[in-house]
Parts: sequence; C-alpha cells; structure tokens
Amino acid sequence: MHWGLVDTAVIVVALLVFAALAVGLWRKVKTVRATAKELSARVSGLSAETAALSARLDSAEVMTRVADRAS
Repeated sequence: MHWGLVDTAVIVVALLVFAALAVGLWRKVKTVRATAKELSARVSGLSAETAALSARLDSAEVMTRVADRAS
C-alpha cells in the first residue's frame, strides 16, 4: 500500500510539473503571437509610408525634369 501512494504522488507531481510547463509555454506562445501581430501592423504602416514617400519622390523627380527642360 505504501508504494502505491508513492507512485500516485510521483504521478501527480509529474502531472503538475507538466501542467506548469504547458502553461508557461502557452504564455510564451501568446506573447510571440501578440508581438508578431504588432510587427505585422508596423510593417503595414511602413509599407504605406514607403509608398507615400515613393510617390513624393516621383513627383519631385518629375518637377526637377520639368524645371530642367524649361531652363
């Protein structure tokens, strides 16, 4: 009977440790997902900003060429 209780205690402790590790891993996964979502939003914003700057650069180049032709 004594060894049965020891075995049961070892199994319960092992399951508790496993559950604690699983919870820790789940928290890290949630953090990584949130960070990836934030980075995705930042990349999206930077892409829009890059497109706007590219359009401004194209406009500036056109204006420079027109000014060169006029002179």
